[in-house]
Amino acid sequence: MVAKNIEDNIKQFLKTRNLKADRRFVIFLFFVVLSTIFWFLNRLDEDYETEIVLPIRYSDFPADKILVNELPDQFKLRVKAHGFKLLEYKISNKFLPFPINVNKLTLRFDSRSNDDQLYALTRNLHVDIKRWLDSELEIIVISPDSLYFNFADRRFKKVPVKSKMNIVPATQFMLRGNILFSPDSITISGADPIVDTINQVYTKTKDLLELKENYNHEVKLEKIGNIDFSDKEVAVALNIEKFTEGSQQIKLNVINVPDSLVLRTFPNEISVSYFVALSDYDKVLPQLFQAVIDYNEIEHQESKLSVKILNSPEYINTIRFNPEKVEYIIEKK
Repeated sequence: MVAKNIEDNIKQFLKTRNLKADRRFVIFLFFVVLSTIFWFLNRLDEDYETEIVLPIRYSDFPADKILVNELPDQFKLRVKAHGFKLLEYKISNKFLPFPINVNKLTLRFDSRSNDDQLYALTRNLHVDIKRWLDSELEIIVISPDSLYFNFADRRFKKVPVKSKMNIVPATQFMLRGNILFSPDSITISGADPIVDTINQVYTKTKDLLELKENYNHEVKLEKIGNIDFSDKEVAVALNIEKFTEGSQQIKLNVINVPDSLVLRTFPNEISVSYFVALSDYDKVLPQLFQAVIDYNEIEHQESKLSVKILNSPEYINTIRFNPEKVEYIIEKK
């Protein structure tokens, strides 16, 4: 049946190229192809050497240590096997990653290194790799011949969570209060020199536009290279409310005036306007503001002194006041 198919294919090949299908020529080509196939199959029955690549997956590092160097992600294996088996591997060219439990490796100190560098000989993994692949493969060489590990003491540090979210309430709406994170801080860990430079972690950049209602969702944290987080995301709560505009008349106070003098301002109070959530409107009282002028600024300013707002309710936004500067006179007591 196979021979018949080969002969038919040869005839078809000659026919498509307008060649005369001489029977003797067809028979000759048939035996050439058949002998080539048998020669190839015969050769595959012999043993050969070749190089294959085996991916690696590491696990179970020491809990109190942090790895500060890069490890190879694959082994290059020089192997020997029957041609059929090697052909099978070459065609598939896919291997499951070989697992390496770091805690179970026999690690030795490298006397040639000035650092506390450890290494493990890959030849000690020979039996496990052979079992992982196939008993019909003979492993001749494993490259690299050693795996090097540079460990540093793992340091832990608690840092606050900060926002990288772009929060834009819709028209006539505002963010009431602060952004609330749960948890509001996380524990980071890693090599001491790196951890020491980190004082906060951030949420991933996220646009929250045209908000008209409260927002309560999980938000992922922005990763930091070679640093582990106790939490990879936090719950974010935003209180969005409609706002209105309010105003108050605030009396001006004078600070840093010598005991022997009296400083009088004209006017002696200012008008403060602001935006506030509807639910907080009645909470805003004049005594919650502190508006001052500073006697020590007289040297730097001529006829008028600048007004400063030192204290105001935390739940109001966009404070404006008028006038921003006031005239004054100084009298002796």
